[in-house]
Amino acid sequence: MTLQIVLDDSLSPLLRDAAEVAQPGPGQVRVRVIRAGINFWEVMQRRGRVPLPEHRIPGSEGVGVIDAVGEDVARLSVGQRVAWSKVPGSYAQTVVGPADAFARVPDGVADEVAAAVLFQGATAYYLAHDAWHLTVGDVAVVTAAAGGVGVLLTQLLTSAGVQVVGVVSSPAKAEVAQRAGAAQVFTYGEDLVDAIRGVAPQGVAVVYDAVGAGVAEPLLGVLRPRGAMVLYGSASGQDADICAKDLGGGSLFLTRAAGRHYAGDAHAAAERAALLLDLAARGVLRPELGAEYPLAEAGAALDALESRATVGKLLLVP
Repeated sequence: MTLQIVLDDSLSPLLRDAAEVAQPGPGQVRVRVIRAGINFWEVMQRRGRVPLPEHRIPGSEGVGVIDAVGEDVARLSVGQRVAWSKVPGSYAQTVVGPADAFARVPDGVADEVAAAVLFQGATAYYLAHDAWHLTVGDVAVVTAAAGGVGVLLTQLLTSAGVQVVGVVSSPAKAEVAQRAGAAQVFTYGEDLVDAIRGVAPQGVAVVYDAVGAGVAEPLLGVLRPRGAMVLYGSASGQDADICAKDLGGGSLFLTRAAGRHYAGDAHAAAERAALLLDLAARGVLRPELGAEYPLAEAGAALDALESRATVGKLLLVP
């Protein structure tokens, strides 16, 4: 038997004891889950805004130990510790998926770090390296700078010589952004644009925004000529309302980045996972770890994440 969380017809998370433990098929492995990552994607599933997998088990990220291997799997074996970010059904004690979806975890990387770095790290990586070109000495604004992506994005940018101005909602979150490497940190408010202009009078090269309506629009005012607004989320519940006429004052660029357009094929995803785990092993990526919840309290964990009152990456312990 194995425990798992399922979203019922009302999209409420329920703990279920599955009578049978799934067996890996050809090219698959089965993993005993040690930690499962909690992401805003699962909040969106509860809202009914993104699709559920057929088995209705949320979660796609975690770390664990392989306990069974199917036929035609050559590079992985029973007993190896692996991490993943694209295996649906990870809110469970065991998960089965394609062997190519799992990456070996270096010995120096703790379980909690491995469970926290791949899903949001992949987003942070394409934002830092692909969504907009930055050079050493550029200034970037990162909203939600204490969030899972915000922390990792700040670390990637600063490691590349970019100065980060973080924006957060509370003093406690300001400390998180500072630990991640933000040179200055401000809170949301009416004087935010003036505060950022005070430390970057020539304007910033890019704004990375995950909040959406009410935050992104005024931050157009901190961009330098030919700067970019990179939108990648709408934690406020509403997308930013930005029109073409809003960009003309500074010949500004606007993009709404989505991971599916940067992910590449399975081989590219595996290479990126190995790279992110290596960056974690070298201390470049240091996810801010938050609360851990028993599997049975997945609903409370998602409520906490949706409230935007949490600090650090939330994890489930099956």
